[in-house]
Amino acid sequence: MKFKDLKFMRGICQLDYNYYILSLKKVENINLYQCSIFNRVRLPVDLPGLKIEKVENNKWVKIQYNSKGVEDILVKLHAITGIKNPKFLDQNDFYKDIF
Repeated sequence: MKFKDLKFMRGICQLDYNYYILSLKKVENINLYQCSIFNRVRLPVDLPGLKIEKVENNKWVKIQYNSKGVEDILVKLHAITGIKNPKFLDQNDFYKDIF
């Protein structure tokens, strides 16, 4: 899947990789995106090889990705799950980032 294939609704795109949900949120006024990964019980998870947070000024902050960085995440999730074309979640089914 390529970045241009993503469907954003109100600045959010969520993809269903069966057990994992990838959530991309557009940062306002700039072409950067924040990433979150959830499991089926709607809890954030860390996956090997996917860095979505970093420590900055002694706090955890979300890493902001450009479109190339988002495509790299899509490739890594394809490698982890084996799913090349995940299903897009409807806005009513969106997972909420609780952190």
